[in-house]
Amino acid sequence: MSVLSDRHIEDEVSRGFLISENFSSSSVTPNGYDIRVGMVRLGTEESGRAVVGPRRYFLTSSMEFFNFPDNVVGQIWIRSSYARKGIFGSFGFIDAGFRGNLTLSFFNGSDSEIEIASGDRIAQLVFTRLEESVDRSYSDRSGNYQESRGIKT
Repeated sequence: MSVLSDRHIEDEVSRGFLISENFSSSSVTPNGYDIRVGMVRLGTEESGRAVVGPRRYFLTSSMEFFNFPDNVVGQIWIRSSYARKGIFGSFGFIDAGFRGNLTLSFFNGSDSEIEIASGDRIAQLVFTRLEESVDRSYSDRSGNYQESRGIKT
C-alpha cells in the first residue's frame, strides 16, 4: 500500500477518478486533498453557512463528489486549524469503489461559537493505493451511501 502524492492525485483526477465533480487544484496537498464544505446541518436546519454554538454537534457534506477506483481507499483527518479551535471530527474509512458526496460529523467542544461556510477546507483526505484491486467493491458489498448527494444520515 502507498499514499498517493500530489502528482498522482492530479493524474487520477484527470483520468476521471478520485474526484469527479468540484475538484479544486488549490485543495491538493503534498500527500492528500482538503475536503471543502458543501452544506452544513445544525439539528434539522441545513444551509451553506452556520454559526455553531459551543458543545454542539453538526454535520457537513463535501462539496466534492468522489469516485474511488477499486484499488484506492481513503482516510479523513480533521485539519489542524479546526482542531486548535476545539473542533473534533469522527470519520470512517472510505471504501474502494465508493462514489458520492461525503457526510462528515463534527463536535464543537470549545466555549466559543465557530462559523462554518460552504467552501471552507475542513478536513484532509489521504488516498491510499491498495496492492491489488478488491474482489468486491463498496457498491457490491453494502453500498448504502453509493451515489449519495448532500448530507446523509
